[in-house]
Order: sequence, then C-alpha cells, then structure tokens
Amino acid sequence: MSAVTKTIMIIDYGMGNLASVRNALISLGGHAIISKEKKDFKTADAFILPGVGSFGQAMENIKNARMLDELNTQVLVGRKPFLGICLGMQLIAESSEEGGGA
Repeated sequence: MSAVTKTIMIIDYGMGNLASVRNALISLGGHAIISKEKKDFKTADAFILPGVGSFGQAMENIKNARMLDELNTQVLVGRKPFLGICLGMQLIAESSEEGGGA
C-alpha cells in the first residue's frame, strides 16, 4: 500500500519564519512548499499561515499580493485545512485594534 503525500502550502506574505515551519514539516515526513502563487493555492491540500509582526502590515501585504480572495476561496469554500501560527491565527479575524485598527 502506498501513502498519499499531501502538499502543505506555507503562505509567503513577507512576514514570519517560513523556513523553520517548512523544515519542521519536512522533518515530520511532510511535503511543504513556501509560496504566494495563485496556482499553488489551487493545488495545495492544506495551508499554514505563520507570522511575526503587526496585523495591519500583514493584512496589507496579503491584500497587495492579491492572496486574500484565493485563500478565502480555498479555505472557506473549498474547505481545505488551515493552520494559523501566532500572527497567522490573528489574521483570520475580521479586524484588529492593534496599532490603531486594521
């Protein structure tokens, strides 16, 4: 019997320690890619959104990279698994009062 390898996409929006998350997944036997490409959102089986920094800047980066709609489509409509780490978990909120609001 062969195991099916799932692709976990670590979302690159310019904030966070992406390589550490990727290395941890690989050490556990997973298949992980770091990307911000629309085509990778469609082919990934699950997503991790790591992050360190401010909510406002992170949302601006995600919006400027035009990733928000595709991420929403894949996770909310397509029901693909999602894990937010630190700031990445905060980013699933609709807004934040951090730094004057975003």
